[in-house]
Amino acid sequence: MADPAGHILVVGASSGIGRAVAEHFAGQASVTALARRADKLAELADAGIATVAADVTDLAAIGGVLQAAVAERGLLTGLVYCAGVQIIKPLRSLGVDEVARLYTTNLVAPTLFAAAFGNARISTRDAVFCAVSSVAAQRPEPAIVPYAASKAGLDALIRGLARELAPRRAVGVAPGWLDTEMTQAHARVYGDDFKAALEKRSPAGAATVDSVVDAIAFLMSPQARHVTGEILRVDGGATL
Repeated sequence: MADPAGHILVVGASSGIGRAVAEHFAGQASVTALARRADKLAELADAGIATVAADVTDLAAIGGVLQAAVAERGLLTGLVYCAGVQIIKPLRSLGVDEVARLYTTNLVAPTLFAAAFGNARISTRDAVFCAVSSVAAQRPEPAIVPYAASKAGLDALIRGLARELAPRRAVGVAPGWLDTEMTQAHARVYGDDFKAALEKRSPAGAATVDSVVDAIAFLMSPQARHVTGEILRVDGGATL
């Protein structure tokens, strides 16, 4: 089972779930935070977290990034892939570059991170790969069809990794809507009426970033040592 006091790489750590995950594990493990935005990384560095400035869409650089992190802080005992892109547009309005960026960030990059993660020179045999999916993978809606498809692919990736990377574990979380920097960029869609309706249809209350982080922490812990290939839905019951 993975040692919680080991070395965890958090990919997409500049804001939202990724930043919260990095801050959560910083108190109990050696954490390397990877993100594209240097200003946000500087804030994490001030908190004593090792940082790497990199863009996950630079696919050729992924292997080298992992090697450098391991050289500095030792073999990985965990990798949490939190980077993601959501574009809210009808299919007819999407450009080729937008589709490419979405699938590269949400599916191609985590595939390559996972491939490198499975190397014995990168991670321990009991290490855990965790990725942030979405309830949209199972509940696609108009205007987010490519996003939902990319997350469905990510779910399939996690289940396949559980078999191919064993004895390493592969798990995921599928949050419902969360109040994050990414969703705040779509305030015209996710306004007060949307939030009120979400709260009303969530038996356990609308999910929060903290509740997703708690789920990730559990899945990566020794208490979940026999859980692999599973994607845990964290949405307060909104999609029941």
